[in-house]
Amino acid sequence: MTVRATRAAVPKNLLPLMRLQGEDERWTIEQRLAHYGVPGVSVAVIEGGEIAWSDGFGARQHGLDTPVDADTVFMGASNSKPITALLILQHVERGILDLDVNVNHYLKRWQVPENEFTRRFPVTLRACLSHKAGLTVNGWGAARRGQPVANLLDLLEGTALSGQRAVRVDKTPGGGERYSGGGFVIAEMLLEDVTGQAFDELADEWVLGPLGMRHTTFVNPLPEQFQQNVASGHDEMGNAPPGGWLVSPDMGAGGIFTTAADYARFMIATRNAFLGSKDALLRQDLAQQMLTRQGSGQFGLGWRSVGDGDTRRMNHGGSNDGYQSETTLYLDSGDGVAVFTNAVAGVLLHGEIHNAVADLQAWKDFLPAPRRAQLVPASEHWRYSGQYRIVRGVEMPTLRVYAEDGVLKSAIDGMRVTGTPIYIDEQGVLFSRMNRLETRVCYGLDGRARQLGVFEATDSEMLRAVRD
Repeated sequence: MTVRATRAAVPKNLLPLMRLQGEDERWTIEQRLAHYGVPGVSVAVIEGGEIAWSDGFGARQHGLDTPVDADTVFMGASNSKPITALLILQHVERGILDLDVNVNHYLKRWQVPENEFTRRFPVTLRACLSHKAGLTVNGWGAARRGQPVANLLDLLEGTALSGQRAVRVDKTPGGGERYSGGGFVIAEMLLEDVTGQAFDELADEWVLGPLGMRHTTFVNPLPEQFQQNVASGHDEMGNAPPGGWLVSPDMGAGGIFTTAADYARFMIATRNAFLGSKDALLRQDLAQQMLTRQGSGQFGLGWRSVGDGDTRRMNHGGSNDGYQSETTLYLDSGDGVAVFTNAVAGVLLHGEIHNAVADLQAWKDFLPAPRRAQLVPASEHWRYSGQYRIVRGVEMPTLRVYAEDGVLKSAIDGMRVTGTPIYIDEQGVLFSRMNRLETRVCYGLDGRARQLGVFEATDSEMLRAVRD
């Protein structure tokens, strides 16, 4: 399909996150913006390792005539993490840092408190960047403009201004994967302590400037030149906060402002380094470590690494109190997409846009085949209902399975999408229509579910929970 044809087709062919046999639902971007109550979205489609096209749809703020265009700036939240990882690796290449040295060797303003876990296995940059350091705190909420903003010490020590508990190691570093913004705040502070430069200056010098990412910044407060075309964030009720856009206290974990096209440039540059291209931002062996899963789990260094061979792809998303985004790029074909939205409800919209691009570009092992399925029958609810302790994947403690109005649902309190109906296919696999994941069940002798494993179609385990 030509670039012109893809540009015309994607906005008209959004697909459900999980399709059912016998259905052929397709929507336009405008229909889904209205359906979810998302004011605006920015999309950049990548073909063969180059940006094919980028555009904006909808409005920068609900109720205002402020159209989103290709240069509209969105808060990227956790899409900051791969850039932080690249900065670390660039300084490894310079011989200034080592991925496998205790981070306390480098930190000057703060130290990871020693305890029974760290005495055996010190926290390293490799563990921080792959979410395997045993560190706490998934992330921090974004602040409204004009509110006091926590500094790095506030975040790490869990002061009242941070709104979270202190960042600590409470499980063995290098063991199971648990998503932690705390590890990237440590990486941010470490870079500043070692170089003597502010994190936003380092990002400008080493990544944003060289790649021509003119519409991207970590500077806080947001510079004047960005304020004329920035998307306001919107909460679960679709309301924009006073002042419009939000402020993140954790630059390295979640503070980026960017456009879909600019972020696509960074994705392409990362792939080019992986392929060993001339004048790449990073040495090839380090780029390959960045995009290789570190032991068991789903993360390389900064990026999620999904699939193998010609299905291998880099992926990351961003989620906070006003913005949702998702980015994907296949390493073999160079096909992918970056999608940025300005509302919490965008967590579902960006997946439908991904599906549209995946369908039109014929991505391998991305779209699950339509399922022959039904809602879990009421007669089977007893097998699954109950509380499950999350032992891998996220810091939230509990997954609940419960019946409501005759429908079996699952919920993880604190997650963006929760209380979703559970379907079961003819193989007995459970799934939700709100994502592309499936849940595989281990049953006890009594016929009740004892353990739930949540997987992508690529067999990458995202989460594991055991019945309390």
